[in-house]
Amino acid sequence: MLTTFMPKVSVILPNYNHEQHLKSRIDSILNQTFTDFEVIFLDDASKDTSLKIVASYADPRISQIVRNTQNSGSTFLQWQKGIELTQGEYIWIAESDDVASPVFLSTLVDKLDADPELAVAFSASKWIDHEGSLLHETGHENEQTWSADQIITSDFLKGPVIYNASSAVFRRSDIKNIDFKELSRFKYAGDWLFWVQLIKGKKVYRTAERLNNFRRHGGNVSFKAEKDGLQFKEGLKIVFYIFANYSVGFLKKRKILLYWAKKIAQSDVTDIRKILSFYPKELSFYTAIFKIIT
Repeated sequence: MLTTFMPKVSVILPNYNHEQHLKSRIDSILNQTFTDFEVIFLDDASKDTSLKIVASYADPRISQIVRNTQNSGSTFLQWQKGIELTQGEYIWIAESDDVASPVFLSTLVDKLDADPELAVAFSASKWIDHEGSLLHETGHENEQTWSADQIITSDFLKGPVIYNASSAVFRRSDIKNIDFKELSRFKYAGDWLFWVQLIKGKKVYRTAERLNNFRRHGGNVSFKAEKDGLQFKEGLKIVFYIFANYSVGFLKKRKILLYWAKKIAQSDVTDIRKILSFYPKELSFYTAIFKIIT
C-alpha cells in the first residue's frame, strides 16, 4: 500500500536472506532521531524468514513491502526498482546487513538542506563482523567537501570513495544522471559508477563522525567479488570511463595505471591475464614489471 504522506527521506531497504541481521537493521532505521521518512522494503526472493520479520512491524513509515517472486540477480536492478518507488526529496539505500547511528539521518539531512549544491552527504564508517564486533576503522575519513570534478579525477580514480551505500544520503533529483542500463551490467562495481554519475556537476560532503556500521562477512557480494578479481575487471572499466569523460592529464593517467598495475600484481587473483586482456597493453606491461619486482 502506498504511503499517504510526502516524506522528506525515502529509505530503500533491499534484502536477500539477511534474517539474522534484519531486525537490528530495521530497528536502527525506525529509531532515527529524524522521523520524516518512509521505508520501502525490497525482498529479492529470500528463502528465509525475512518477510515475517518485516511484517511483524506495525510502524506506518514502512510504506511498501515488495517481494520478487524470482531473484533479480542484480543489486543495482533492485536499487533502480526501489528508487522508482520513492517519494522523498532524499534517498537512503540502507543495506539490510548494516546498522546506523540514531543521528545518521538528522546529521546528513541537515547538510543537504544547508547546501543545494550537495548531491550526496555521507559519513565515515566502522567495519563490523557478523556478530557486530569492530573489525576496522579507516584513519583517513576526515570531514571534507569536494566538487564533483575534484573528487572524480582524484579519489574516484582509485576506487569508490563511498564504499558502502548505507553510509550515504543523496538527492533524488540527481537520479536523472544515472544510466541504469549500463549499471545493470555490473555485478560488483556498479555502486562506484553510480556515485560517479550521480554527482556530476555538484558537490559531495563527508562527515568524520562514524555514523554507519558496515558489516563485512562471507555473505557480502563485495567480499565474494573481490576474491574473484571483479574489483579489477569491473573497477578498471570505471577508471577508463572517467578518463573518457573527464579531463585527466597524461602524467596523471600514467600514475593511475601504475597504481592499478601494482594492486593487480600484488593481488591473489589467479587469472590476471584474462582481466588484463580487456585493457590497453600498457597496463599489462606495468603489471609485469611489478610482478618481477615483487
